[in-house]
Amino acid sequence: MLQSTTLTAPIYARQLRMLLQQGAVDGDRVLAAAQLDWATLLTDDSRLPQDTVTRLVMAAMAATGKPWLGLDLAASLPVTAHGPLGIAAVTARDIGSLLAVLARYGSLRNEAFSWEWRVTPQGAVLGATEQADWGDARGFVLDLMAGAVLHLIGAATGQLPAGLRVDMPMARPPWAAQYGRYQPVEFRFGQPALALHVAPDARALPCLGADRHAHAMACGECDDALAEQAGRSIAQRVAALLAAAPAGRYPQLVEVAAAVSLTPRTLMRRLRADGVTFQQLLDTARQSRTLWLLQHTHCSVEDIAAQLGYADTSNFSRTVRRWFGATPLVLRQRDGRDG
Repeated sequence: MLQSTTLTAPIYARQLRMLLQQGAVDGDRVLAAAQLDWATLLTDDSRLPQDTVTRLVMAAMAATGKPWLGLDLAASLPVTAHGPLGIAAVTARDIGSLLAVLARYGSLRNEAFSWEWRVTPQGAVLGATEQADWGDARGFVLDLMAGAVLHLIGAATGQLPAGLRVDMPMARPPWAAQYGRYQPVEFRFGQPALALHVAPDARALPCLGADRHAHAMACGECDDALAEQAGRSIAQRVAALLAAAPAGRYPQLVEVAAAVSLTPRTLMRRLRADGVTFQQLLDTARQSRTLWLLQHTHCSVEDIAAQLGYADTSNFSRTVRRWFGATPLVLRQRDGRDG
């Protein structure tokens, strides 16, 4: 089943590359394995689709030999890496308010999880629901999410207090000692979902940087971003789904309709109202990915054709010529690359 768009802010890929470089690992080689390059990543603020992030994560873990790399990345992230969400979190009144902010605005930074903040007589819970299947990269993503939340708490309060427990929906790994960096937080493995449980005393712990004015401003920015996200036209939502689709596996109309909670007939009617067809959006997504792969990677034309779902390279070349008025080789040479 096609998931909702799972796009990730590029700052996390940039920070991962810096972390690799600091550890004497060739970060640029790892980026290349995900069909990324540093110059483009540094200047392009476009969000990264799930398949790109997955390739990057798997290449980074292979290069470092660290299955706990998600914890290391979480520890390296400054508050500002999370944008207005990070500022809103650390300027909140207390831990409870901080976690309520993460629940409300968490999807602005990464759409792979939806969040819920529940207050109970026994304390409170920040629960996460996974919105995408990350395959072999799932452990990294879970570690990054849990670690990022705990590091924001530590940054906001100056400590990780007793009374915090993290449920991890995965088996206890052989390297579980790595979670000891978060003492006195308790980790429980084999749980049904990712969740942070907070005791009443911990929930009331004040944030050192509490600032009502700064908090309101940051929340206002987040609210504006949420409104923009919710107000995207159906054409924009479909375009985002197609851009996030795994390479070589573009979804069918019926899959996209299910992902946006519409029937195929209604989706086609809504798209016509936006002045576009599904086929036009699909062609645009293929064109954008084709041009990017040709001008920003060293993949062969044959490999790129395969990634775009073309079994016949000649057919792919003819299609590219029809789209851009030039062959794949000419397009690549225009960017200074040589086949």
